[in-house]
Formats: sequence, structure tokens, C-alpha cells
Amino acid sequence: MQKTSINDTDIIFQTLSYATRLLASEKDLDQLVENAVDILSDFGHSDKVEFFKLDDENPSNLIKLGLLENGFISQPRIHVPLKETNLEEMLRLRRPEMIKKEGHNIIYLPLIGSGNNPIGILVLHVKSHKSFDDIELRSLVILTTLIAVSLEYIQSSRLAMFDSLTGLFIRRQMNLHIEHEIGRIKRYGGRFAVAMLDIDHFKRVNDTYGHLFGDQVLQELAQLIRNTIRQNVDIPCRYGGEEFIIILPQSNIDKAFAVTDRLREICEQHEFMYKGKAIQVTFSAGVIEVDTYETNPKEVVSRVDKLLYYAKENGRNFVHKLE
Repeated sequence: MQKTSINDTDIIFQTLSYATRLLASEKDLDQLVENAVDILSDFGHSDKVEFFKLDDENPSNLIKLGLLENGFISQPRIHVPLKETNLEEMLRLRRPEMIKKEGHNIIYLPLIGSGNNPIGILVLHVKSHKSFDDIELRSLVILTTLIAVSLEYIQSSRLAMFDSLTGLFIRRQMNLHIEHEIGRIKRYGGRFAVAMLDIDHFKRVNDTYGHLFGDQVLQELAQLIRNTIRQNVDIPCRYGGEEFIIILPQSNIDKAFAVTDRLREICEQHEFMYKGKAIQVTFSAGVIEVDTYETNPKEVVSRVDKLLYYAKENGRNFVHKLE
């Protein structure tokens, strides 16, 4: 193990101080991943760093969120099976480990969350001639701890905003967005639109094909919604059960109807696959335009819900708008 001079130690601590502030303050997952692999590459003298997170939906898989290799950072978002791999063993051990392999040292740094539960793992590939002193190793452990804390914070914050099944905004966030749009038209005038969707005969889908397929339908419809609406403008929400709400800022009734009806056609033509068989799923919807000052989220939802009810009572697979 090589010895670090006093000046080198000062530099390490100054850099570590900056890195800890950068990691501890990050609230965006993609940026955390990018910062983490970049910083660990420097501290670990590594030309390859991998950032894995446990898959929340399938704990037997990891998701590779980040990769730094040959100076380039990417975010592949690929699933990696855990079973009977070094990664599974390292997560079980819950402590940093270094293994020599084919001219490299591979450093495994498990990310441990609250309750001493593993939530991910960082993997550093280091040329075997590189030796680490105690300060550098301790620095890696400190950084790993901070990354784990930030990752867990981001995940818990996301759960407070997004539905865990569909990834869409939850009802509380929907209310906040509607309140924001109401406040905007009070100050500046204008209008916005709201669409409410309800999957037709969803109970029959669950009873016939099972709740796992029902969840699959909800997830795929959520993705169809995301693909159809304006990115970073329209706001898709899961209202509850099989109901969705889309907030369309600065849209009038005709534009909102056109988007919703196009989405209805896309859903009708989409193949929801169950055991190799395509199942048709449709939805009914109501669409309203909001341009009054005397309103609140509850009133908005009540108005659009009445139009949705009309669509369901008049044949389903239909979008009804307020003329």
C-alpha cells in the first residue's frame, strides 16, 4: 500500500469535500448517476465504472443505470439478472470487496439503504498495478455512503410524486398541477383543458385474465399516453384504479379532444399481449376546457367526470367533450 503525502492528503480532502456536496445536493436520478460514475472514476483511478440499482419490481434483477467507459458516460438502463453472480454475492456481504481478475482489480461497493438493506452496487475496474492507500479507500466508502443516501432520497421523493405501477403523477400531484393552471389563468388569462379516461370493462379484464395482466394493461396504456401527449408540456396522472387524467396547459377543447381521440384510436389498435394472444382494450373519456376563475381541482374533476360517465353510458370506446 502506497503512502500519501500531506499535500496529496489536503488535495484529496478538498476534492472529497466538493464531491460530497455535489452528491448530497442532487435530486435528479440521471444527474446523480452521471456525477457518481464520474467522481468514482477519479477517486478510484478507474477507466470503467458501473452503477447498478436493484429493480423495484423484480428484486432478482439489477438495472444498469450508468456506465463510464473510455471517458464516456452512458445510461444504458438495461436489466441484469442477479442470480448466481458476483454481484449477488457482494450485495449479500454488504461490504466493499476487491477481487483480482484478468489484469484488473474489480472493486465492488454495495449501496446500502435504511434498515441495512442493499439498494444497488457500484463496480470499479482498476488496473492491477494501481495500489490504494487508506485515505483513498476510506474516501470511496464515504462517497458510496453518500450516493446510497441520495439514491434512497430520490426514490422516496419519486414515490411521493409518481404512481409506482404506471410512473404517472399521483392524485395529490394532479391537484397541485390543476391548482397551478388555475392560478396561471387567474393571473394571465387563457385556458387549459383536462381529459379523464376510464378503461372499458376493466373488471372483466381482471376477472378473465388475472390481475397481473390488468397491471400490464395499466402500464402499457400509461406508456401510450406518454407517447401521445406533448412531452414536458402535458401532465399525465393516474387518478385511481383504471382512471387517468391528462392536464393539457394552454389547450382549448378542440385540441384536447383531438389528442384524446387519437389516443383512443391508438389504444383500440394496440395489441395487449396475453400468453401470445392479442387482447383488445378500449377506454372512454370526457374532455373539458377550463377558463373560469371560480373553480378548484375538485370542481374540475367533477365536471370532466360527468362527461366521462356520459361516454360510458353511450356505448364506451368514445370521447365526449363539452360543446
